Amino acid sequence: MQLLNILIVSDGVSKTLAPVKKSKYLNKLYAAEALEGAVEIKFNTFQELAEKCKALKIDIVIVENEKWILQGIADVLRKNFVNCMGLTARANNLILSNEYARKLFDKYRILIPKKLSYPSAYPVAVKADGICEIGNSLNEIIDIRNKIANQSEEIARNVYLEEYIQGESLNLISLFDGKNLLSFTSNDLILEYSNKLQNLLVSEKMEFIGFLTSKLIIAGSRVYNVGISSDLSDLNINLDLIYLLNSAIYQKLNEIKL
Repeated sequence: MQLLNILIVSDGVSKTLAPVKKSKYLNKLYAAEALEGAVEIKFNTFQELAEKCKALKIDIVIVENEKWILQGIADVLRKNFVNCMGLTARANNLILSNEYARKLFDKYRILIPKKLSYPSAYPVAVKADGICEIGNSLNEIIDIRNKIANQSEEIARNVYLEEYIQGESLNLISLFDGKNLLSFTSNDLILEYSNKLQNLLVSEKMEFIGFLTSKLIIAGSRVYNVGISSDLSDLNINLDLIYLLNSAIYQKLNEIKL
């Protein structure tokens, strides 16, 4: 495998910087902000960034900036034939719309907490798109609803209650190559969840390459999904990261042994 040029697009605190710099396959390192050891690239639009990537012969763009992921940076780079590690607009719906995500999880038999019409016990989860808070009483639920309404009446219209699952919380980071999903775990229960998620991503044609994080609750022998994000705060990979990402580009994650 040849040495590759890598661009990191983070929000100033990169979780992939250290493993990228350690890789034996790194040629030149670029960043969309000031990162130690990286050449900074400035741009005003995603299209301008794509053109600079092609001019500088950047092989892989790693997008960690969640705001830009949600704004569609991956779609623009992919349209310009730039290899981008980041969720596309279609996959972003799993983050942006709780209702969309719940329907797909139910379709592919991924366990999710039940919706509640009224709390019969406490605590309960108070949820809306992009929001999850815990209410320990009816008054707390009302306060949370009012706080959301003060921020956005539109979001407040979609507030709902969800049963609170007691168990072990886990942020599972997985890497998808458009065909294979590699989850960084050896837990059989979680691997079963990962297989269901892979089936969802492939069957629903979520054509992206990149990381996604499943927010899970393990309760006994059951694994519940309580959300999807692009947050890489818990990223901890012992493999050569650039080799791993290059394998994802060529849809060979099924050949990776953890």
